[in-house]
Amino acid sequence: MYQMLQTGQWQIADTCPKLVEAIPSRMHDEKKPGDVLKVPGDPLDDVADDARYRIYTFITSSEKPRELVIAEDIRRLAQRGDLTSASIRYQQMIAETQVAARPIRLGRYRRY
Repeated sequence: MYQMLQTGQWQIADTCPKLVEAIPSRMHDEKKPGDVLKVPGDPLDDVADDARYRIYTFITSSEKPRELVIAEDIRRLAQRGDLTSASIRYQQMIAETQVAARPIRLGRYRRY
């Protein structure tokens, strides 16, 4: 967190006064290198933990593949009983897949 603050990768808005208060009050745990000392009952502990978990989630998250998003849409529509919309969405997915797989011709050469 400190490195991200120093490099400007992470900025804290002035609308987060508890976080601004929590960060400088944290101390390193001598028994666990790289970890912060837990202080039982300190509400700022939870604020700092929440920020750390949110950063970790943001950094490690990745975008779902388009095919999974579409499949979830189709499943959701079918579960609601909207089979017409599910069928249309499935046909769109098939069409998109076929267009993406088609080679593009450039003069005498094929480009894949």
